[in-house]
Amino acid sequence: MEPHLPPGRVVRAGHHGFEGYPAHLDLEADVCVIGSGAGGSATAAALAERGLSVVVVEEGRRWLPEQFQGRAPWAFKHLYAGRGTRATRGNCIIPMPGGRGVGGSTLVNSAICFRTPEAVLEDWRTRFGCHHLTDAWMGACFDRIWRTIGVTVNPPEVQRNNNHIFRAGAEALGLAGAWMARSAPGCQGCGTCQQGCSTGGKLSVDRTFLAEAVASGNVGVYADCKVVGVETEGDRVVAVTGRTVRPGDYVEDGAFRVRARAFVVSAGPIGSPRFLLANGLSDGPVGQNLHIHPTAGVAARFDQEIVAWEGVTQGYYVDCWSSGYLLQTFSMPPDQYFLSFPLVGDDMLAFMRDLRHYASAGVVVHDEDSRGEVTESSLVYDLGDLDRTRILAGLRATARVFFAAGATEVVPGVHGVGRIRTVGEIDELLTDDIPAHAIGLYASHPMGTCRMGDDPARSVVDPDGRVWGWRNLHVADASVFPTSLGVNPQVTVMALGLTIGKHVQVS
Repeated sequence: MEPHLPPGRVVRAGHHGFEGYPAHLDLEADVCVIGSGAGGSATAAALAERGLSVVVVEEGRRWLPEQFQGRAPWAFKHLYAGRGTRATRGNCIIPMPGGRGVGGSTLVNSAICFRTPEAVLEDWRTRFGCHHLTDAWMGACFDRIWRTIGVTVNPPEVQRNNNHIFRAGAEALGLAGAWMARSAPGCQGCGTCQQGCSTGGKLSVDRTFLAEAVASGNVGVYADCKVVGVETEGDRVVAVTGRTVRPGDYVEDGAFRVRARAFVVSAGPIGSPRFLLANGLSDGPVGQNLHIHPTAGVAARFDQEIVAWEGVTQGYYVDCWSSGYLLQTFSMPPDQYFLSFPLVGDDMLAFMRDLRHYASAGVVVHDEDSRGEVTESSLVYDLGDLDRTRILAGLRATARVFFAAGATEVVPGVHGVGRIRTVGEIDELLTDDIPAHAIGLYASHPMGTCRMGDDPARSVVDPDGRVWGWRNLHVADASVFPTSLGVNPQVTVMALGLTIGKHVQVS
């Protein structure tokens, strides 16, 4: 146990929201964590275990499972940053969603759990000096995460047709596929992960790591609090300030201030660099090195009904990681299929009429030669030529899997291609010269914008997550990844949160 602030100056533990706040809210604790997603919640749990008092401030609302409505318009308004309109610009435009609320993006992700690839960890150690991320330490973190968030493989009856049909095609081709492990042990296959899990079957971090932290009696979570500014003394941050946000209309109405001995920024790969930039808190490459996992999809028609939006939203994958990508099933509500696939006129109406007969899956690319940056006002991302051709290779592979499963046609998410009706047309129509702007891309998993490393010239935080030049300011979320990950990142984010929470100094 480490010394913390004297009684009377420790924050009130538990969950708090706008309705209980005075016009000006003053808080104080050993550590202030900004953001309550996978990184912030795991960090708060690690800090609480050390006996430290913690204030977690979160711009979004705290939601209970029964409050989720299972509708995309409602979810975009209440659970997504920028109401779901966030996108990159560059040689293509890519939607880039992110969660908003207590639990962050774990409220709206598909709960997919991959351990950090060993090759990636070795690269982070050798090239970036992250030597404490040993296989033994990270393995222990992964084991704890598996227990805490209830990672399991959902049973076949919950997977349902969209996942089963893709599995059948992959097995027919002899591909290395598997059911995906997920932090959704109680999944009922309702297909609404991206709108918030109304059944409670998905264990987002607000119900796991953050719940453990709050149960310790050391942690207070303050929702509806948007951090804006900082107060500093020398090389220390002494307070953060901001505005309280009124639920419903999200008008900023009230103020707050948090004093602490140490601060951890966990506002995500977009919010964290923007906070550092807006407050002049780093001279390093803040906002640079934006990586994402560019994705694109394929819909495939079958004679039998599939009803893709019923069952696990993302349940099966094919391992092509050595080629720079994964194939993963996905599903979404019917209105989102209408918005996502590039058919027009009568062709789109026919697609929607037959939508119950379509399955869907796509490619997730481990980006390498693309270049991105987060500024205070924009998100810039240019898809590299290697990554573009990998996406196209993944789309061709996805189409082949569907035809092997018995599809009568496939519709790739590429403008101008239309319907592919035979295996022989795949290479003919999905050629490597298709430009980036013609591909219907989606930006999964931003990362890397506050890169971790041992060289201040090319990193924003040191291997302990501490911002270079500041004694008591840390970052703990996917923004500290030194490189692209290549797999769904929530487990790695949690592992780094546990690690950085162990190293935060409050003296």
